Formats: sequence, structure tokens, C-alpha cells
Amino acid sequence: MNTATRALASLVLSALGLAGAAAASDDRTIVSRVSRDGKPTGTATSYITSDHVRMARDGHEIIVDLKTGTMTQLDEKKKTYSVVTKQDMERLKLKMQERLNSPEMKEARERMDKMSPAERKQMDSALSGLSQMDVKKTGATRKIAGYACEEWTITIGGFSTTRECLTSDLQYPAHAWDTFKDFTEGLKSSLAAFGPLAKSGAEMVEKMKKMKGFPLATATAVDVLGQKSSTESEVTEVRHGSIPASAWDVPAGYAKVENPMLKAFDRPGRERPRR
Repeated sequence: MNTATRALASLVLSALGLAGAAAASDDRTIVSRVSRDGKPTGTATSYITSDHVRMARDGHEIIVDLKTGTMTQLDEKKKTYSVVTKQDMERLKLKMQERLNSPEMKEARERMDKMSPAERKQMDSALSGLSQMDVKKTGATRKIAGYACEEWTITIGGFSTTRECLTSDLQYPAHAWDTFKDFTEGLKSSLAAFGPLAKSGAEMVEKMKKMKGFPLATATAVDVLGQKSSTESEVTEVRHGSIPASAWDVPAGYAKVENPMLKAFDRPGRERPRR
């Protein structure tokens, strides 16, 4: 999964976790300081209204039109953007099902069925670290930018840990949940066929539904084969007041690219039609 896809997945999961409860109707502009590997990288500005959300994280942004269910992903470094529509979400589910029914997946399932008990035990052991995903409330509380928040941890095996401090005073509009619910339900049913790892991922999404509120602080540490990285963000200011319509526009100079979520499910080596 490439950086853009990981960032989009992260932002969408955040929306899923935050969209479950009603919010106040006034618009909010949220400014955060950001750092990577312990070094400050600047600030990020996010916006929330009753019909739009614009979230910034780690050099990427996502603009969600809650009226149409359209998501626009921005990559600041590459100066590109892609659009995800409801129709794209349906196509993604179809692509996932197509991959499940592909000859490659059928062959992989047949090989797994023929494994000896010792080989299956070895495979389960290799996957166990990946499939250990958990979401927990730590019980710690603090105040950030004048708002009280509760700390949660999200762990994926032994290689990724995220800490978020959530406040219930800056929630997403309730109908944001409706925008994503049907899509995620379809994803979970499709992913179930991928076995224990996918089952853990679906269970994680269920657990993340408990994480109600806006993340005032987020810190993620990753360690993959000794390659360590970390990102942190913390809200420094929350402004209340009208947000201009231009906040939902794609910046000038950005080029449109294919939706990376759909591209990720194309078969390796498959020749794409020229346009």
C-alpha cells in the first residue's frame, strides 16, 4: 500500500471513528502543530461545518462533501488530487470481490488447504503479529487548547502504536456516519473471506466505533524491521466562525490522478487500457 493510500485510509478511519454522535452547528477552524521523527514540520489546518469536512494530516488532506458523499484526497508533496464518489466505492467493493474470485486467490486457498499441520502452525505464527490489533481507552485525561480529552491507543501487532486524545466537544456531524456506514459494511463482508488477518481488521473497525470525538492530539510510532518512524500532531487553536466556500476547493496547480484506492486493487502486471 503506497503512502497516498495509507494516508487516505487513515483519514477515512478517523472519520469513521468520529462521526457517530451529533455535533454543534457552528463552523470550526482547527489549527495543529505537526512533527515527524521528533522534528517540527509546520502546522496543519482543518475545517468542520454541517455539510463539509476538510482534514489535514501528514502532508495529505481529505475534503468530504457530506451532501453527496464525495471525498477528495489531496497530496501536498506531489501536488495531485483524486476524487472518490459513491460509485467508486461500489466499484471498489466489486474489485475486491473480483480479486477474491481470481485464479490467483483460488490457487492460494488450495495451497492453504493442502498444508500440513506443521506448515499451517508456522503460517499462523507468522501472521499472528499482524493480526493482533486492538483499540483501548487508557483512562488518562488532559486538556488541550482548552478542551478536555480522553486518551486511546490503537495497536497493530508489534510494529504500530497510535495514541489519540479525543474530545467530545468537537465532533463530526452525525450524518457523516451515514455516508460511510454502507460502504464499510460492504467492505467487512468482502474482507471476511481473506481469513484471520482480515477478520482482525474488521474487528478493529468495530472497536474504533467506540472512539467518539475529535482527536486533539495524535501520535503514531511505527517500527518495521528496525525501520522506525513517528508522526505527531496537537491542536493549538480552535476558531469558531463562518468558513468560506473556497475551503472546499482544490488548490490551484494540483493535477487530478486516478483514485489510489481503486488502483491498489488492480492486479499486478495487469495492462491498463489507454485513454
